[in-house]
Amino acid sequence: MIEPSNATGEPQRRPVNPLPFGAGAALLLILFAIGNAIGGEPGQIMAASLNALPFAVLAVLAYLGADRPNWAWVVTALWLLMMIGGLSLIAVGFGISALADAPPTPGEPLQLSPGDWLRVALIFLGTLASVAVGACLLLPPVRRLVARVLPIDPDSFVHTIALVAVVTLTLICFMPLLVLGFPPMLALVDQLSGQATERGEAGQLLDLVYGLIWTIPCAILAVGYGISRDLGQALQRLGLVRPTLRQVGAAIIIALLLVTAVQLIGIATDWLWGQFGWETTDDEAFGELMSFAINPLGALVIGVTAGLGEELAVRGVLQPRLGLLLSNLFFTSLHALQYSWDALLVVFLVGVACGLVRNRTNTSTAAIVHGVYNFVLVMLAAVGLGG
Repeated sequence: MIEPSNATGEPQRRPVNPLPFGAGAALLLILFAIGNAIGGEPGQIMAASLNALPFAVLAVLAYLGADRPNWAWVVTALWLLMMIGGLSLIAVGFGISALADAPPTPGEPLQLSPGDWLRVALIFLGTLASVAVGACLLLPPVRRLVARVLPIDPDSFVHTIALVAVVTLTLICFMPLLVLGFPPMLALVDQLSGQATERGEAGQLLDLVYGLIWTIPCAILAVGYGISRDLGQALQRLGLVRPTLRQVGAAIIIALLLVTAVQLIGIATDWLWGQFGWETTDDEAFGELMSFAINPLGALVIGVTAGLGEELAVRGVLQPRLGLLLSNLFFTSLHALQYSWDALLVVFLVGVACGLVRNRTNTSTAAIVHGVYNFVLVMLAAVGLGG
């Protein structure tokens, strides 16, 4: 039975007992402690949660804060600040490491030129500016202006937290590439590949699977499961439904058309970027970074984990609330540590296509498009036809 909805289309809230959420948080802390102590696969499984779990916790706190301002507002704000601070440290850290050609060694001074230190300072100032932009969205008049173009309720605490978090984190993710002019991860490919070698190809593929295992329940929690929606309503809100055979067939065709279009766009961007002398993505370095997955099994794993995981998080959780453009900018920013602007343009266009599919059908169909697209691209690379 569908619950009555309010003016914003959200189900009416039910009385919530915060004890289960507190117990769940305590259990997670215990599992993290056990995983870190044991190491090995238990540790890897817990580490894989860090991509999705912080967002789920933020969403749960925001839902609880909607009618418990005495404590949940403060806790939500603190958690969001921790997420922003953590990502800011990552952005600045990657910038420093890329400029130093190696991650900083504790106890040893960094050998950077004055110009490089200026770049580090600009990344840091950029993160502060990103936080300032996000803070402006806390002002009701600003949110009312935003609500003219995004499907948010400017008076909703949940929508406010989602808007502030996505805008701020999106801007921070772009800062290293914006300042440096190149993606920092590819500048560190030798060090990152060395660390990955210790994990092994099978281990790296397992890490992707672990990430998906965490993403699915986190996405369900992020749309209010247990607070304003039951499981069926949460899945419906996510668009995680059984696609029709017609939708599956259409998704495969769209994915193949996207692969063809991306090859043509790649040729066009290579020419255009060359004309202006712009930095392009180092395909060789990126291939080395992803070498563990350039095989049929890797193509399948990436197709399923990235296809379902990214679509569930971006097109399932965010797009219905923040619109196609903003959610897709966030999706694109998540690739900014490893891609230059030419490849980010492709990521953005593919995201737009998946977002349009989500609007016309559901997230499941968009996930098939994304998954088949990734699978075909990896297989082309595996047989030496990727470009």
